Amino acid sequence: MATQFSECGPTPFNQGWYKALADISPVGIFFTDVEGNCLHVNRRWCEISGLSPAQAEGHGWLLAIHEEDRENISARWQASIRNNQPFWAEYRFSSPQGKVTWVVGNARAVLSEDGIVTGYVGTITDIDKSKTQLVALEQLSTRFKTIIEQMPVLLFAFDHQARLCVWNNEAARITGYTASEMIGNPEAMELLCPDPDYRKRMLDLYKNKGDFYRNWEWQLVAKDGEVKDIAFSNISQSHPVEGWANWGVGIDLTSLKEAERKLHERVKELTCLYKLSVRANRPNLDLDEFLQDVVEIIPPAWYYPETTCARIVFKEKIFQSEAFAVSPWRLSSDLSVRGQKVGLIEIYDKEQHQPMAEGSFLFEERLLIDEISLQVSRTISHVLAKQDLRLLDELTAKTEELEQFAHTISHDLNTPLAAIAGFAELLNDRLAKGDLGQAHICAERISEITGRMEHRINELLKLAKIGKIIEPTDEVDFGEIIDEAINALAQRLSDSCIKVTKDKTFPKVLGDRERLLEVIENLLDNAIKYIGQQPNQVEIGCRSEPGQTVFFVKDNGIGVREKHFDTIFELFKRLDKYSNGNGAGLAIIKRIIEAHGGRVWVESEGLGKGSCFCFTLGHVFSD
Repeated sequence: MATQFSECGPTPFNQGWYKALADISPVGIFFTDVEGNCLHVNRRWCEISGLSPAQAEGHGWLLAIHEEDRENISARWQASIRNNQPFWAEYRFSSPQGKVTWVVGNARAVLSEDGIVTGYVGTITDIDKSKTQLVALEQLSTRFKTIIEQMPVLLFAFDHQARLCVWNNEAARITGYTASEMIGNPEAMELLCPDPDYRKRMLDLYKNKGDFYRNWEWQLVAKDGEVKDIAFSNISQSHPVEGWANWGVGIDLTSLKEAERKLHERVKELTCLYKLSVRANRPNLDLDEFLQDVVEIIPPAWYYPETTCARIVFKEKIFQSEAFAVSPWRLSSDLSVRGQKVGLIEIYDKEQHQPMAEGSFLFEERLLIDEISLQVSRTISHVLAKQDLRLLDELTAKTEELEQFAHTISHDLNTPLAAIAGFAELLNDRLAKGDLGQAHICAERISEITGRMEHRINELLKLAKIGKIIEPTDEVDFGEIIDEAINALAQRLSDSCIKVTKDKTFPKVLGDRERLLEVIENLLDNAIKYIGQQPNQVEIGCRSEPGQTVFFVKDNGIGVREKHFDTIFELFKRLDKYSNGNGAGLAIIKRIIEAHGGRVWVESEGLGKGSCFCFTLGHVFSD
């Protein structure tokens, strides 16, 4: 049935041409009086609303508006009437059948010839399709933004002013900088790359790469200072986005890099242990060669191999890697054989690096040095066990040597004991006769001889202990030792009219300071005892020879015959029976030097030509 227009009261729009126009109009048309009461609606308005013209009359047209929009639209319509303003709004129509249609409503006042408002004319346009498309587009845009924000990769975009215009949640999570801190910030790159040299270098590279590259690794500095490894890809050249000058994505490689680093470190550690095992299982293993190999194997297994060095102290010997140097950054682990400490392994880093979570060294490196120490200790035990078997034969030969040594001691001690016995008998005789003067002399001689015996026994005990109590692990300034020894004997040197000269500089050595001081003091004491004709002089110095540094104490004393070059270092050997020495000093010197990994000898052109006592040490630091 054709829709009829109502004709409520007189209206200038009741002409036939208007009705024809209204019937074919693609938009809904309505007329109201000055109070806003509906007078006319056309066919299209009824189609859109689902109401008849009669239902639309008066305020019935409000029933066509969706209940959620009705109050708002009614208020806006009344406000337009009161203020004599055009009406425009987007809202929904809801038909009695439940169909919802988005529309745009427009209305204007109709004026008489003398300018008086006689009513209002308006249109209703169906925008449901475009509105639906717009909503869908907005929803798509929202989903797109959500995807950008929530995607698990860093996404960035720069506008045409070279400022960030996109910075998603992953970018904020990785760097710690929020979108509000980065978008539009002209100093964004300075925040992410605070090192100006690195930033310039990377930006220069970017100019060459342009807007098309894949997996280009940058290091960004997060807000908390942590360095992040990011692989960036930029495909904006082939996939431009309106409003974005260029854009790309980044993948956080920090954890992967850390995992790769840890894997690399574990491979280095396993390689170290493998090489250690190969060397430990060599036939006819030489222990010194093995320990030297170990200190060369260790540095490449550490995180900073270029600044790492190693040292093994085993008994009286020291083994060290190339360019070894002591530093404050040290790891160590004891070498234990048969339940006793026999040495230690030391690892030094010659430079201070950025502290790790575990301190100056990795936690795994602390475990590794203990494992190396355990393997080395086992190898030493095996080698020593084999040596013990060989020593069984040597012990038999040593027994004879000990018997001879005991005979020497017995001979040297029997003489003073016989003298004590003689003076004791004489003392009794004098006491019996009441000769207290002679008795006092006998007592003094007994005391004197007893003192010399006690001193000799103490020297013998000292000699026996040397090598067991020496721990050559201190860096010692040898020049300071010489000065201290000269000061200690200054009075005796002055009384003997001996002039001492010494080199201006001496190297530092690794050793037991007190024992090395004892060496210099004993050599000076020996020079005082056996000084020759005046002018008396002693020279202390060092000289470089291939592969070693030779220290020497040279005097112009009585000299030594070549046949005695070796015997003078034996216990209780005195070439001059008139000297007041007991023959233990040079033997003690020999034991101390050997305990430091060195050797001692004497050079002399013969009697009356002076002596030069020379020695080396196991480790001398180069300048």
